[in-house]
Amino acid sequence: MTTPKVAERLTINVPPETAWAAVSDVRRMGEWSPECRGAWLLGRGGRPRRGTRFLGRNRASWLPWVTLCRVVEAVPGEVFAFDVSFFGIPLSRWTYRFFAVPFGCEVTEEWHDRRRGVHGWLITATAPLLTGVTRRPARNRTTVRATLVALRDALEAGR
Repeated sequence: MTTPKVAERLTINVPPETAWAAVSDVRRMGEWSPECRGAWLLGRGGRPRRGTRFLGRNRASWLPWVTLCRVVEAVPGEVFAFDVSFFGIPLSRWTYRFFAVPFGCEVTEEWHDRRRGVHGWLITATAPLLTGVTRRPARNRTTVRATLVALRDALEAGR
């Protein structure tokens, strides 16, 4: 995978396994993210693992949209990553890394842009009409930071 377009990190005063468990329960992402409203797991539930698929529910402005996501890496307490596509067109990879530090863990959230070729150009050109977001990297930098802060606040409060 290429270098992430956006990467932010934050220290949270909980063990890495606790932070990983929260993030990997993708149905809860809407509790923290300003854009993701949550997810619906596809297939059998349970602990996320490589290959688990889910529909991501999103809204940035007035129009909601759904993406198909597939877990590509799931190592408890260490890393959780998933690929995002829209009608079969690769959009992005989201990766969360967890490192133990004194009194908790450092969580890094990364956004990798996977839009390539003519399909990627088409998505990039039309996405602002569907999502209301004209500058995706700048938007993601803002929402990633907000997500990590909200995650920290919730986990440190015991939620």
